Amino acid sequence: MYKKMNSKIKWLFAVSLVFTLVLSAVGTVSAAEFPKGETIPASETIDDDVFISGNNVTVEGTVNGILFASGQTVTLTGTVNGDAFLFGETIIVSDSAIIDGNLILGGAEITMNGSVTGSVFGGSAAMVLANGADIGRNFYYGGFSLTTEDGTVVGKDLLSGTYQSILSGTVERDLKVGAGAIELNGKVGRNAVLEVGVEADQEGSMAWTQYNPYMSKYVPVVIESGIRVSEDAQINGKLTYTSSVDQTKKLEAITSGTVIYQTPVPYETEGNLVIHSDNEVRDFRRNFPNFVWRTSAMNAARNLIKLMVLGAVALWLLRKPFKKVVDAAYAEPLKAMGWGFIVIAVGSLAAFILPLVFIMVGIIIGFASLGSLLYVWFGIIGLAYALASALFLFAVFTLSKIVAAYMFGKWIMKAVFKETEEKVWLDLLVGVFLYVIIRAIPIVGWIAALAATLIGTGAFWLAVSAKKE
Repeated sequence: MYKKMNSKIKWLFAVSLVFTLVLSAVGTVSAAEFPKGETIPASETIDDDVFISGNNVTVEGTVNGILFASGQTVTLTGTVNGDAFLFGETIIVSDSAIIDGNLILGGAEITMNGSVTGSVFGGSAAMVLANGADIGRNFYYGGFSLTTEDGTVVGKDLLSGTYQSILSGTVERDLKVGAGAIELNGKVGRNAVLEVGVEADQEGSMAWTQYNPYMSKYVPVVIESGIRVSEDAQINGKLTYTSSVDQTKKLEAITSGTVIYQTPVPYETEGNLVIHSDNEVRDFRRNFPNFVWRTSAMNAARNLIKLMVLGAVALWLLRKPFKKVVDAAYAEPLKAMGWGFIVIAVGSLAAFILPLVFIMVGIIIGFASLGSLLYVWFGIIGLAYALASALFLFAVFTLSKIVAAYMFGKWIMKAVFKETEEKVWLDLLVGVFLYVIIRAIPIVGWIAALAATLIGTGAFWLAVSAKKE
């Protein structure tokens, strides 16, 4: 009676956990709109999340939800009461655009001249924050060229990593820029951190980028490296800058607080080759074997813990089916290896074909139902498909190794130590321990991992097919 109750408690706990995770994931799935064509007209209001794509996408209306738009050219002139995700070669957020949320931009050339109540995240070859652009919170940017024009406002912080940053406008709080060239013409409400590194190193890259056909298409002017400030620039707090050129006196004129000058970390180079001293080379050669040994030992320890924990969970919750899979591999290891190769080959092929089939069927369902069943297909069915794919990958690349290691431990205990009675926990420990040790050996370990994956995967197939027979 106690064993039955204990088994029920274990399964109740496991099923409850899975049920909770599935419900939490399904709870985030909602209906979405997939408008026909490339335009949402100004007269249209969509009270839902919107996915729209095309060659020239234009959003003039109102979206009361999340907007996902992609195309060669994406233009936003309307209102989005939620977050907006815009991706394309050219992205334009006009002066009439209003985003009541966050704005995420990715493209080659971005021009933003609208109002965003949240934060803006941008990545591109070039981005211009045009006159009148208003960002309520933070502005994060990574790319080649960033320009913020006079009249732009960033409500909190601006953080960017670029080759060149030409900054006018106003940053209400902190400015942090890492670049090869910085021009500061605007105002910073609090502190500023500017990093340009060794200016002499930027000359070669500037000449290359000036005549790069791809970059010159979006960045017509490449400025020289270093820090330059205009008379209108103003920093109302502390300025910390890193450069190979000391400009403290010039920068003190625009800063209300203190100016901290930092030189780049020095290193010796010969051409593009870093030169190390004889002592550094000797230390590296002496410590390299220890480094490799420590790294290998740490990886082995992680693998041992991972496989033992997962193996213990399998024996705790699924002892009978787990042992059945192991017994299938133990009885016919070569057959299991062959079936494992077939299953992985078919699964790899399906990984390329099934997503395309899934999307095509979804499109057909969308046309047939006028979009009313898309949330079911891409939401619930899509979640089930993603879960099945994840379980397949987990079984092939992780559980298969546990099965093979357990089988190996069982064989060692019977063939070498002449154990007549099967001791599941000892077999698991011995098998996993020996597998982890062999796996840490170069080349041999890779072959052992491949063999374990094939045998373990094939064992699943043999166990399932035997059940059907």
